[in-house]
Amino acid sequence: MTEWLAWFPKELQVLILAGTPFVELRGAIPYATVIGLPYHQALLFGILGNLIPIIPLLYFFEPLMKWLYKQSPRYRRYFDRIQKNAVEKGGSIRKFGAPLGLFLFVAIPMPGTGAYTACFAASFFRVPFWVSVGSIAGGTIVSGLMFATLSHYLASWFGWM
Repeated sequence: MTEWLAWFPKELQVLILAGTPFVELRGAIPYATVIGLPYHQALLFGILGNLIPIIPLLYFFEPLMKWLYKQSPRYRRYFDRIQKNAVEKGGSIRKFGAPLGLFLFVAIPMPGTGAYTACFAASFFRVPFWVSVGSIAGGTIVSGLMFATLSHYLASWFGWM
């Protein structure tokens, strides 16, 4: 799966994986541990890689979605499904309000929650731009700390480090 990444330095591998949808931070940090990056580097490059797409996603998602809606029914069905998923998983946003809800949505590791989905949820719930950026970034940092600590602890416990 990651053979194509072998051409890049380890730090850049983690940065790229953390910025990839579905893998994000929760896959990149354990990967960094497996390839031998120290805790602080796994954490730093995992968080940075996951944060890089946030601003473009938040800024361009709504105009892109409107344009794609006009272009094709296939995209409309795809984004309707994403919207439904974001709204269903966005209970914390409705329950706690936008800033805390988005933060918890990203910080608490559950399937289908992460920075990408939070960006879509923020767009659907019309959360102000900088509130979204701050909440998602804070949740990403907390999630990164949890995953880096857990993955390095497990790796040392199993003797992989």
